[in-house]
This record gives sequence, structure tokens and C-alpha cells, in this order.
Amino acid sequence: MNLPTTETEVRKQSILRLRAGLLLLAGFVLMCAFGGYFIATKIGLGWGWAILIAVVIWVGIGVVLARMSPKVYYGLALVVTLLLAYLVYDFVTTALGWSGTIAALLGALATAFLAFTFHDFQRLKKELRRLVYREYR
Repeated sequence: MNLPTTETEVRKQSILRLRAGLLLLAGFVLMCAFGGYFIATKIGLGWGWAILIAVVIWVGIGVVLARMSPKVYYGLALVVTLLLAYLVYDFVTTALGWSGTIAALLGALATAFLAFTFHDFQRLKKELRRLVYREYR
């Protein structure tokens, strides 16, 4: 993979290339949609309210993520990643009955993938911020 070296090559590179951070973004959108549907269903509201609640949740999470410092973000990412590693290990050993070695290997693989995804999402957030500030100057 050739990385851009000059400033003009960096500007020409599209922000919408295939990246793991987009998976996390899609996960956040899906989580907000399910959250809006869940809340609307519990209150007894219809689909319109569910969509509105999902958008409010999505904007709220976006504001929190945009204002979050990198230390807090990576700390939260570490907690979520370690929780995922434990859940994968526990599921593979108890529910599937596989050996501890295979469970540890799958847990490490899921941890590495999620850690890379969180890191790429942080980079995507910085690139989006630079793009927006460059466009509205």
C-alpha cells in the first residue's frame, strides 16, 4: 500500500475509503436504531417516535464522542475491548465447549480487531473534523 507523501497527495485521498472505523460508525447507528425502537416500544409509541428517539440518541452519542478527549476515548475503548475479550472467551469455553487455547486465541483475535477498529474510528473522527473545518473556512 502506497501512503501519500506530499500534502497534495493527502488532500486528493478520499476520506470514504474502506476502513474499520466505518464498521464502528455503522454499529453506533444500529445501536441507536435499536435503542430508539426499544424505548418507543416500552412507552407504547409508534415508528415515527422510534425514529425520532433514535436520531436524538445518535446526535447525543455523536456530541459526546466529538467532545471526548483522546485519553477518555482510549480508556473507554480499552474497557469495551477487554469486556469483549472476556465475553468471547467465556462463550467459546462454556457455550461451545471448545478448549481454552482456542478460546484464548479467538478472544485475542476479537480483541485485536476491535482495538484496531476503535483506533481507526479515532483517526476517522480527526479526518472528518479537518475536512469540515477546511470546507467552512
